[in-house]
Amino acid sequence: MTNQLCLQQQCGRQYNKMLQQLAGYEAAITDEKKWIELGFGIAIKTWFGIQQKADHYVFDDQQEEITFFKVLRPRFIALIDYFTLLYKSALFQPQDEAQNLEYWQHERDICKNFLSRNQSFCRYYEQGKTTLDHIYFVQENNQQSLLFGVSENKGHTTTSYSYLLARILSIKKYYRYILEKINFLSTAAN
Repeated sequence: MTNQLCLQQQCGRQYNKMLQQLAGYEAAITDEKKWIELGFGIAIKTWFGIQQKADHYVFDDQQEEITFFKVLRPRFIALIDYFTLLYKSALFQPQDEAQNLEYWQHERDICKNFLSRNQSFCRYYEQGKTTLDHIYFVQENNQQSLLFGVSENKGHTTTSYSYLLARILSIKKYYRYILEKINFLSTAAN
């Protein structure tokens, strides 16, 4: 139990520290791309520190493993993925104001489509269900990525549903960001 509290506490502390750093930089940096790059760097560096510990960590029991892959790990990976989505949008959004609204509406539709395709797992998570956790969040039961192109964790601790959950969390955060962009552009156009 001491190990469990130690890993869980370390993850919690590191995550909160990271969020504080990000909030401080967000307020201080006016260049959106620079802030995104910095945020991505902080998130990935923090995660790699946790991942090093987790790779050599032996979970005391199945519940501890489930907590790590259902609660702790997805928070970090979701934030890394969110910064990746932000950076892509910062690079590819049109400079032409007329096309900008259309771009963000298209991004919104992509998010809606992803969430719709994964609706049953979203519901499972949002409703706080646990009946399938032993399948979804235990390493020996699933290690193949459910998302194309996700191979960052070769040789590292992972479960496929942990990745899916992280992606869902990042898409939902990105979706809120998109709605703010659409609202701003719609208001500015009127």
